[in-house]
Amino acid sequence: MSDREEYIQEYYETLDYEANTPLLCGYVDTFLRNRKEIENQEDSRVLFYRGQSDKMFLLTPSVFRNGWLPKEHTLIYDLLLNSPDEFSGIENPLERLIKMQHYNLPTRLLDVTTNPLVALYFACNENDGKDGEVIVFYDYMQRHTTIDARCLIALTEYNGSSERQMLGFLSEKGFDKPELVNLTRITHIPIEAPQNNERIKRQHGAFVIVGVHGESDGNPYQKTTFDLKPLLVRNFDDNVSRSIVIPKEEKAQLLKELDTLGINRAFLFPELEHQAAYIRTKYEEVLSP
Repeated sequence: MSDREEYIQEYYETLDYEANTPLLCGYVDTFLRNRKEIENQEDSRVLFYRGQSDKMFLLTPSVFRNGWLPKEHTLIYDLLLNSPDEFSGIENPLERLIKMQHYNLPTRLLDVTTNPLVALYFACNENDGKDGEVIVFYDYMQRHTTIDARCLIALTEYNGSSERQMLGFLSEKGFDKPELVNLTRITHIPIEAPQNNERIKRQHGAFVIVGVHGESDGNPYQKTTFDLKPLLVRNFDDNVSRSIVIPKEEKAQLLKELDTLGINRAFLFPELEHQAAYIRTKYEEVLSP
C-alpha cells in the first residue's frame, strides 16, 4: 500500500466514510496536505506538477527519446528555414521553442502545470491498463530572462563537444563569458510560461527546460540524455509527496469526476479538433450499449 493510500485509509477511518465517496476527494486532500507543508517555508519555492499516464515513464523531454538528441539543433534550424513566416516577429527564444513544442517538434522542454487537477487529468487520460503518476515539483520558478535560463534556451541550437566550442557558441549568441562549470551542472530550470497562448492559460502551464549534461561524469560539454526522475522523485525530508500514483482501476472514474469540475479535453485544448473529439467521445459513451 502506498503512503497516499495509507493516509486516505486512516483519514476516512475518522469519518463516516461511504463507499460512494468521490475518488477525487482523496487526491485533493493529498494536494492540500502538500500545500500545508510548505506554508511555513521561508523561501519562494512553489509547487507545480506533471501528470504521466504510466508510472514507469522516465522524466525526460521529447528530444531525449528515440535518438533525437544528436539532431536537436538540426530540427530547430530546419523548421525555421522551412517555415520562416510562422516565426516572424517572435523575438523571445522561449516563445519560439514553445511554439515548436506545440506543433510536436521534439524539444528539451517538459510541460508542467501549477494546477494539480490538470496534472491528474494527464495522468489518467491515456494508457488505461497502466498505473499513472502525478510528479510533484517543489522548486524555484524562474523568469526566462535569467542568465542561466537564457543560456540553456540558446544551447538548444548548440552541437559542440568541448569547452572552447561551447564558449564560442555562447559568445556568438551574445553571452559574455558565462560560467560554464555551473551551467553544465544544471539539470533543469523551471520557467514561467508567457501567458499569450489560450492552451497555456487553460492548463495553467509552465515549463521545465532540461540541462545539457546533468551528470557528474563524462564530457560536460557534450549533450547527453538523462532521467530527471531519480533526482526529483525521492525523499527530501520535507513531508512533501513527490510522487502520487494513480491505480489504473481509478482512471476512468477520476476522469468522470474531473469532467464534472470542467477539467476535460475540451477545456484544456481549445483548438477545434479537440472540441470535436471531446463531443464525439461524449456521445459515443451515451450510445454505447
